[in-house]
Amino acid sequence: MELFAETLSVVGALLLSVSCGLLAEELLFGGLVRLFFAPKPAPSSTSERNETKEP
Repeated sequence: MELFAETLSVVGALLLSVSCGLLAEELLFGGLVRLFFAPKPAPSSTSERNETKEP
């Protein structure tokens, strides 16, 4: 029974460390990839702002 408890705790520790590593990888590299490859916003032209009529 002691061997089963020890094996279960080792497996739990391995699963926890792998899941924390995957979470950190998704947050870091997923965020960086999204930041680098995000579409650039279209530049607004200044002529559109100047053409608005004032009352």
